[in-house]
Amino acid sequence: MENVQAEKKEALVAAGEYLEKLIPNMGVLCQELRGNKKEDTADFQNQCINGLNWIIEIYNRTRDLLEAEKIIQDKEAFNDGLIQLGSALSKQEDSKIADILETGIIPFLERLKTEIQKSGSGS
Repeated sequence: MENVQAEKKEALVAAGEYLEKLIPNMGVLCQELRGNKKEDTADFQNQCINGLNWIIEIYNRTRDLLEAEKIIQDKEAFNDGLIQLGSALSKQEDSKIADILETGIIPFLERLKTEIQKSGSGS
């Protein structure tokens, strides 16, 4: 059991470090989606979404530890944002994707990063 908790803390450290890169890159992606598209924007978007999926997986696997340390996240609003993001991605609505990232996804990720750092699990 202690080993599982230690592994979860290691996962949170990795997630915190990764969020340091993912959050600013999502901001860049939003700018590109709003008219500053580059040749590789679609690939960049896929990388950001894959990174988001990885963070969600870590969050889901460590949620008990996070909750035990009183890290409170608005999971319902975040989940709604993810559903909206999925819909906008499937319809390739670039402006809507950027809006959802900026208003729902990135703020959640910033809070998560801050709380990981406060918990002593992050850098």
